[in-house]
Amino acid sequence: MGYVAFKMAMIAAAIWAALLCAPASAQGKIPPAVNTGKAWEVFKESWSAEDEAGYGAFVQMIGRSKCTSLESCLKSDANPYRSSVDPTLRGDCADMAYVLRAYYAWKNGLPFSYQKSMALAATRHEDIRYSTRGNVVAERRQILNSVADARPFLRRIGWEVSTAMFRTHPVTGGGRGHDDFYPVKISRETVRPGVIAYDIFGHVGIVYDVLDDGRVMVVASHPDNSVSRSTYGPNFMRSQPALGAGLKAWRPIRVEGAERSADGSLQGGKLRATANDALPGFSMEQYLGNVPASSGVWHEGAFRYQDRTLRYYDYVRRVLAAPDFAYDPVAELRYGLQTICSAIKTRKVAVDKAVRARIHLKPHPEKLPPNIYGAYGEWEEYSTPSRDARLKVSFIELRRDVQRLVEDVEAGDPGVSYNGTNIAEDLTRAFEEEKEACTFTYWRSDKTRMQLNLAHVMDRLFELSFNPYHCPERRWGAQGTELATCTDDKTKTQWHNALRFLRYQAERTYDVRMDFALNELQPPMAAAPEEGGLGVEAPADADIRAYLNRLNGVVTASAEGAPALLPVDYAGE
Repeated sequence: MGYVAFKMAMIAAAIWAALLCAPASAQGKIPPAVNTGKAWEVFKESWSAEDEAGYGAFVQMIGRSKCTSLESCLKSDANPYRSSVDPTLRGDCADMAYVLRAYYAWKNGLPFSYQKSMALAATRHEDIRYSTRGNVVAERRQILNSVADARPFLRRIGWEVSTAMFRTHPVTGGGRGHDDFYPVKISRETVRPGVIAYDIFGHVGIVYDVLDDGRVMVVASHPDNSVSRSTYGPNFMRSQPALGAGLKAWRPIRVEGAERSADGSLQGGKLRATANDALPGFSMEQYLGNVPASSGVWHEGAFRYQDRTLRYYDYVRRVLAAPDFAYDPVAELRYGLQTICSAIKTRKVAVDKAVRARIHLKPHPEKLPPNIYGAYGEWEEYSTPSRDARLKVSFIELRRDVQRLVEDVEAGDPGVSYNGTNIAEDLTRAFEEEKEACTFTYWRSDKTRMQLNLAHVMDRLFELSFNPYHCPERRWGAQGTELATCTDDKTKTQWHNALRFLRYQAERTYDVRMDFALNELQPPMAAAPEEGGLGVEAPADADIRAYLNRLNGVVTASAEGAPALLPVDYAGE
């Protein structure tokens, strides 16, 4: 090992040693700004443990706030660095991840570098955001010393980064240089605010909290510029190492060989990145399991916790939870429904934006995009197939989790704690209370307003149209009298009917061709996907209330009542 590499290893080890002693929810101090004007001058050769902890605290404040867009987050009280010289910054999930890091680096006089261009790891023609064999870094952009005006640099990030930047193999993804992230071991010391959560289906979030019950809280922006909060789980799909999925930290960088000006700023030097073998927090555990398979096949590895083999996401929660934590089925149901309610309300923001833009009044395009989950232009900005798929997964997984927890209570599992006398009644009461607490309204096409609740959405989950060219009634799964005011013509109605099998699908499939015309679409049981048979034949069970009814001995589940028709001047949300 050469001197530079040795020095980098020592620095990285020192930073990690300090970080590993800090609590998981990173109550670091946010330091005062070093750069208060538009200039970005670099005063520090590297990010110290205090800088990383401060960044974690900065992200935590953003995540815990109620801000609803990247722009509003940076202009809100959650951002102690907000200033009149700040640029207006907007962007989707990848933009937010990079912009928050760059913004913090600017204010604190830190070096910053990002991968501005990617190449396919394997030579084949495909969308680099959803490449089947991952990507490698092709080109980087960096600030080692200074720029007179940071604002153009920050705005440029949004034009250059995408989720393709996160799709790198932990070992080989750096190409001739280095990649920006590396996978971390699942522990309360390494999964901290500021860590990235990457879903290979084109979504990136930023961890802003790790709760005592093991939940990893994630904040993310979307193509419509809305910001949502969610929990790390099956909505962030685990995958092979080449695609770089999972929880990843920023790779430490350092300016080597720089000289200091009279004011302490750095001049000259070269950027160095810390290699994997010098990072104590680096781990392939997320891909291979904490008990890797002897075969070497990544998905055959196991996740073992206290002599039990768990699903990956259950393992993450168990490891990250406080030592004395035990699952409470009623609390789990409540929290799951509250998380779903948040997702529903952020979906409403997206649908409302499409309606305000009058997309639903435009003629329907002749064909679907090449892939509805990874499109560009109007479809990317206003449609909701990926958001809707995550919502479906949330309902499906919560339905499964509740049943599993009930079975664990009945089996006397020590990892589950229930102190009541009638679990069926307590779960039903929790469902009804959370349902009533989660209400929202939407405008129908005739400007009357409908009030829905969480149970309405659950009942019509697989009828919610992700298609922005459909009327707002169809976007919210209306039927019968509620649908009567829809302005969709015969062609749009036919599109809605033809897309029902895609609505039944909770899995996002980015490698399937979808640019079919209406007359080319067929049921999946009648044709292969490449012949227009898109989607699945039937939806998965997402009906939590039906399960609770059976648990209570109710043979027939009663459907949720009709939504309330509200006066036109009703102002509630």
